[in-house]
Amino acid sequence: MKLTQLNAFKAIIECQTVTAAADRLHLSQPAVSRLLSSLEQRLGFKLFIRKGNRLELSDEGQAFYLEVAKVFDAVAGLDQAANSIRSNHFGSLNIAAMPLLSNAFLPRVVATFLSQTPKLKLGFKTYRSEDVIRRIQSQTADIGFAFVDDIVAGAKAQRVECECVCLVPASSPLAKRKVIDIYDIADQVLIRHEKDATQRRIDALLRRYSLSTIEHIEVSLASTAAALVKEGVGIAITDPFTAVIDSEHPNVVMRPLVFSLPFEFDILYPALKPIHRHAEHFIEQFMLLADALDVQLKIGPMRDLDE
Repeated sequence: MKLTQLNAFKAIIECQTVTAAADRLHLSQPAVSRLLSSLEQRLGFKLFIRKGNRLELSDEGQAFYLEVAKVFDAVAGLDQAANSIRSNHFGSLNIAAMPLLSNAFLPRVVATFLSQTPKLKLGFKTYRSEDVIRRIQSQTADIGFAFVDDIVAGAKAQRVECECVCLVPASSPLAKRKVIDIYDIADQVLIRHEKDATQRRIDALLRRYSLSTIEHIEVSLASTAAALVKEGVGIAITDPFTAVIDSEHPNVVMRPLVFSLPFEFDILYPALKPIHRHAEHFIEQFMLLADALDVQLKIGPMRDLDE
């Protein structure tokens, strides 16, 4: 059974005459009649009953037309699917991210991204950086966000650099300052991070200037530090992604640092396959949100991590 036969049958019903159907299909009247005859031979029953100069659907023809209509609805659906695929609305994307980004900033990127690709299937999983790297190496994640300190086989990366900022309770005298210096931190309750690279740099700066802070509390996650600032426990020096989201709360104020305190991580891609087109779109949305929230980023060139 050929689609041309079904198309001729459908056109005769909708145009009511073979002549009008032939005009619609840009065929001769005999050609349309042959298509109809060959379809009836294939089916083994008459589709139309001739009454004078008119063709009327037989009972069998009416039943068959209901099924033919489903076929053409499916074909129309294929056109819509093709349009969606061209517009990047179909497909899947798997993202693996460290908690620092997946707790607050990336969900906003995901929300915007999905609003533009509503039929995309998205996997968005949170892992420690080591596990993010493993999923990129196994080629099971399309994008990874992680801290990378060593040579990694099977992965490509772009280094992202930005500056840390200070989160201060709105009730603190420091909230009145436009910028925070290393001397402002001295003798304050500084919510410490578990000996990560940022904390080590802060400690080195304090030692250089013979300064100290009140060490009451140490946390594992930047989001925990921000939550404690919100409760008025102390101040925190943290990444701008966490800070910009949490400073939207009225109890928290974000201030830039006078001194440079770099914050770095990598956007990872599997090396054994081309970068997914949805991944490129997602990273574009990542950059746009950072720009909208005034998070200044420096993005490095793509590089192989096994070099």
